[in-house]
Amino acid sequence: MAHAEQLEILKKGAEAWNQWREENAETIPDLSQADLRGAKLQQANLKNANLSQAKLQFVNFSKANLESANLSKAKLQEANLQGAQAKNVDLSGASLLEANLYDANLENANLQGAQFNEDVQFDRANLRGANLISATGLTSSQITQAFSNKDTRLPEYLEEEMDDDFLLQF
Repeated sequence: MAHAEQLEILKKGAEAWNQWREENAETIPDLSQADLRGAKLQQANLKNANLSQAKLQFVNFSKANLESANLSKAKLQEANLQGAQAKNVDLSGASLLEANLYDANLENANLQGAQFNEDVQFDRANLRGANLISATGLTSSQITQAFSNKDTRLPEYLEEEMDDDFLLQF
């Protein structure tokens, strides 16, 4: 359950939040199960924060620092993560329907069991080393718009589709 004082500071906006983070560098924020729908958190420092099971629909996380944050089972429908730094983020079981992941750094992210749809924007997203096993709603064209490598783990249905696309080139 979210820490009430931390939640109040975050609701004041990214500037107040980032100042609080600087003053409380040792504190790991607990914003789990928080209702932050529609919040404007551009450039917010949420590194290592616990946002598991939070309601984050329509939140603007553009250029936010979500590195190593826990967003497992969070609801991120139509959230804007454009340019977010989210290395090692845990988005397992999260709902990312219609999310904007353009230019997001999701290197080594845990996206296992995450829910996507065809409206999710993956252009220039860094999925190197990301775990997308059991993720639903992805298309091969979304993955080809992102950066991936041999360590990127895709759902079985997508691996087969990508292999078929590769073979069709010959």
